[in-house]
Amino acid sequence: MSVNYNKDSKYEGIHIIRIEDNKNNLPFFIIKMSKCNPNIHMHEFVQIVYMCKGKIKHVINNNAFEVSKGDIFVIPPYVPHFFIDSPGEKYELIEFEFTPEFINEKFSILQESKNPESFNMINSGFMDFAYLEPFLVAEHEVKPRLNLTGSIQIEVEKILNEILLEYERREVDFELMIKALLLKLLVIVGREYKRQNTGTEFDDILARHRDALYEALEYINNNFIQDITIEDAAKVAMLSQSYFRYLFKQLTQKTFTEYINSLRIAKAVELLKNNPEMKVVDICFEVGFKSVNHFNRIFRIETGYTPMQVRKGKVGCSSEYS
Repeated sequence: MSVNYNKDSKYEGIHIIRIEDNKNNLPFFIIKMSKCNPNIHMHEFVQIVYMCKGKIKHVINNNAFEVSKGDIFVIPPYVPHFFIDSPGEKYELIEFEFTPEFINEKFSILQESKNPESFNMINSGFMDFAYLEPFLVAEHEVKPRLNLTGSIQIEVEKILNEILLEYERREVDFELMIKALLLKLLVIVGREYKRQNTGTEFDDILARHRDALYEALEYINNNFIQDITIEDAAKVAMLSQSYFRYLFKQLTQKTFTEYINSLRIAKAVELLKNNPEMKVVDICFEVGFKSVNHFNRIFRIETGYTPMQVRKGKVGCSSEYS
């Protein structure tokens, strides 16, 4: 998701909450509470909210949604929202906030600055984590809630309470334990999200963006030997990178990198079989790879054989490459 903040933006003047505001010197924060922020705001981090009891209204994308016991929702960074109490209604919820770096320190949600004007997720690799994929989409695509029931609800509540306990006690390696529990939570919720949102809903979304996606696929198929990126393909489709990545994976059952690699290896197999005079190293660069070692490794992963084995005809390739 790429968000451009400027003086004329609809985001101007909206209060930004930073992880440092919790003053715990940790990349995460969790609390059970019975009162929410009634003022419009957005976070510099990811926020998970789970309703333990009661009900409340959550306002996002200019729409108010009633959330009640068993509902869970994930708010991506820089998505404005706020809560409205229901008169006379007692409620209790858990808020769990964390920075993406807490999951994996190798990427950063803010590449150059913590100023929202510099916020850019295009090259962050943020969506490489499948368990966040269903939630971290363009602002207008954020799901208002996911209702948990039965054993899933019990398991989620158990995990959140364990995290609360670890956070309160802060025993040796509590950060590592919380990280492990968080990953488990995201996987469980992600699976449930996909289970509840398969079929007609995704078909409708896909139908809405079908032309744009196929235009992007055509662009990729015609330019895969070039140094193209998912950002380039997303621009062709005129979609945010995060949303395009999600739709692309659903459509092709491959990540962008996997899809590019499969095209390049298929072309390499063709050159190996039909151009015996070409050296393997030349084929490597011809199909778009920049490293022979990387080419050889991906070639074996994709086909199960080395380039020379395929060239000599001593083995066959899978039907995809035959």
